[in-house]
Amino acid sequence: QHRSKQDSPASARFGGPEDQSVSDGRPFPAVTQQSMKGDRILYRLKDNVTTIKQLSEFLPMDEHTAERLEKIAKRFPVSIPRYYLSLIDPGDPHDPIRRMCVPSLEETIPDGMPDTSGEAQNTVIKGMQHKYEQTALILSSSRCAMYCRHCFRKRMVGLTDEEIVKNFEPMLAYIRSHKEITNVLVTGGDALLNSNDVVGFYLDRLSGIEHLKFIRLGTRVPATFPFRINEDPGLL
Repeated sequence: QHRSKQDSPASARFGGPEDQSVSDGRPFPAVTQQSMKGDRILYRLKDNVTTIKQLSEFLPMDEHTAERLEKIAKRFPVSIPRYYLSLIDPGDPHDPIRRMCVPSLEETIPDGMPDTSGEAQNTVIKGMQHKYEQTALILSSSRCAMYCRHCFRKRMVGLTDEEIVKNFEPMLAYIRSHKEITNVLVTGGDALLNSNDVVGFYLDRLSGIEHLKFIRLGTRVPATFPFRINEDPGLL
């Protein structure tokens, strides 16, 4: 398990706003008054349930199960917004929402690979992948509002910033030189765990590339933390 030096345990756990310190060779836009409300909304994620002890207050479990889940949580972090947790039926161990966010003993099965979709071999620039001819993928964040138990980036989400974008200018140059790329997926982690200014930065710079038809944001906050959208009109 690796964690970048700038990560505090709290920020790594609750999925707080990114360190906005990298871009096209100069810092990402500083947080403005317009985006501060969005950042305050993201700060609510500090109240996420991040330990098995906290989780057991909502979903009763025996001591043996709690001990086993603790071991899983040490390897793959837990972070669940209280809103999303409230949607679970505590009496149904097979509740589909529960399966999304609550650790399962099945996670101890040593099958599969850390990089399940071969992302390392498709990384053309640190933080950017080009696996499919028409699509470039940018890892803009290693944070999510909630850590999904099925995530195929569990090797990095909530643990390390080592794979995310550090310099945006080479990515722009790569996309401009590859006319076959018609869409860019800005993801992570979750693209909307970036500040409004940073989201706007991506959209502004990428929209200037003529052969791009689509710019997509990879996010689950409409389902897991809808306040990021419906209480922040500045995002829209």
